Amino acid sequence: MCGRFTLRTPVSQWAQLFLPNLSPSPSELSAGPRYNIAPTQRAMCVLREETGTPSTIQLVRWGLVPAWSDDLSAGFRMINARGETVDSKPSFRRAFSSRRCLIPTDGFYEWKKVATGKQPYLIEQADGGVMAMAGLWEDNAKLGNSDVPLRTFCVITTAANRTMASLHDRMPVILSSQHFDTWLDPGYRDADALKQLLIPAPDDLLRLTAVSTRVNSPKHDDVECIQPITSSDS
Repeated sequence: MCGRFTLRTPVSQWAQLFLPNLSPSPSELSAGPRYNIAPTQRAMCVLREETGTPSTIQLVRWGLVPAWSDDLSAGFRMINARGETVDSKPSFRRAFSSRRCLIPTDGFYEWKKVATGKQPYLIEQADGGVMAMAGLWEDNAKLGNSDVPLRTFCVITTAANRTMASLHDRMPVILSSQHFDTWLDPGYRDADALKQLLIPAPDDLLRLTAVSTRVNSPKHDDVECIQPITSSDS
């Protein structure tokens, strides 16, 4: 699964991944680093609302709330969507059809059971670069303000690769840049082809680092959250 992640890299740097079809706004470009993004908080998403238009960077609430729901708490239960069933589950089916997004991240967290409890690990790309997690977004007019609907997103997960398997049996889908345009295009509706992209990342893509338990609380969002520790049993 994916329950916390980071985006420490400046927008001006990671936005290069999505050029030339990207139109960021000044407010998003000025965002600061995040070390512990948690469900219900807003995070950067890259999405395309109409075919043929540039993608945009938007701050979107994490925890997908379907358009038909009048319960905000539904988002707590839908921070992730399983890639195997994303085209058949009523909560995700419409979004998978035409409201797909990418969530930039330079690390996500997972917890491992150890003798003293649960040890958090930061999972990063081996070269330290920014990754794009596959996601879905949705608008909910029932829960928005005046004429502005509530916009939410979720992260799509798949089976863990061998690197991740020691921590958890699931991991976020990490898309290669060659598939960005296809994934973001709301006019592309080939569900079978899209689901073929929802596979585990290569085993050598990621590195795991045991980090401070400070990350356990969503109240903490600072560089100490990613501080490596010397023993996974600390």
